Amino acid sequence: MRILLIIVAILMCGALKANTQLTYSVSGSGNYFPYYTHDPKKPGILPEVVRAILNEAQIEGKNLLLPAKRTNLYLEQGKIDFDLISPSWLNEQQRNDTRFVYSEPILSVNEYIVATQRLAKPISLTGKEVGTVRGYYYHDDAHFTRIDFNSEKELLQALSRGRIEQAIMGDLPATYWSEKLNVPLFLNTLHSQGYMHIRLQAKLYALLPSINSAIKTLQSQNQFKKITQHYVKNIPVSGTQNQ
Repeated sequence: MRILLIIVAILMCGALKANTQLTYSVSGSGNYFPYYTHDPKKPGILPEVVRAILNEAQIEGKNLLLPAKRTNLYLEQGKIDFDLISPSWLNEQQRNDTRFVYSEPILSVNEYIVATQRLAKPISLTGKEVGTVRGYYYHDDAHFTRIDFNSEKELLQALSRGRIEQAIMGDLPATYWSEKLNVPLFLNTLHSQGYMHIRLQAKLYALLPSINSAIKTLQSQNQFKKITQHYVKNIPVSGTQNQ
């Protein structure tokens, strides 16, 4: 009986692969360097990582250029098949949403509470206004007032102009835009730490074993590390300081 179930699962997965082109969006805010760029020749870490996974899994895919808020909406409405996300960004209810299943971990990601100066410790965001990117998830945003901007670039500009005192940003985008905009920035304390996973529509669960196998193969070949280093090596670190 167990062997029969395995055979059925393999046949279902094969049928899905043959007849399905998965749609997804990994563009973030659109200014999500180095994870996403607008350069077709060097599209960013996330497009290259997803393309490598789908190629290894022999699954067709199409990346749609959507703003973050619409990506979340389309995923909830079933209009796209997956995105890339870190469960560390989600609250408990969002993490346990049965409409979605998660792949094996792919890339490590760190978010920081950033400011143009050192913040007094202990740092608490409760009851404060905090710069955020429109459409992004923050696991604790029920406890602070979001001041939404369209991108990481706009967050840095708002910090430099004194419109906000602190913001939440990933370390790599923060470092990149700090240098580009010549805005001194302090990565004051970790806000979240985790790994990006593929968040897949649960109805496509039969594809998950192939996706996970592809991820493990590429991890063993250090392919994700090579893709990341290709972009990270061009990010100067002179503009930011860890606290």
